[in-house]
Amino acid sequence: MQRTILYVPFNASAHGQWTLRRNAELVGQFATRDDAMRHALTLTSSIQNLPGHEVAIKVEDEAGIWRVADGGTP
Repeated sequence: MQRTILYVPFNASAHGQWTLRRNAELVGQFATRDDAMRHALTLTSSIQNLPGHEVAIKVEDEAGIWRVADGGTP
């Protein structure tokens, strides 16, 4: 089984970009957290459709704690 983790790190800046990473690789930068999460959910669906693949989304909160998203809003 191949496991992929998508990461959405916290962004404290009101003007900064929200990033999305697939394992260590940068997938994209988005204007809002919601945009990054929407893209992560779309990517999750694509990856889960591949045989032998599983995926999780981890989202960092303002305290620096990573939580696994449940497929919706973390």
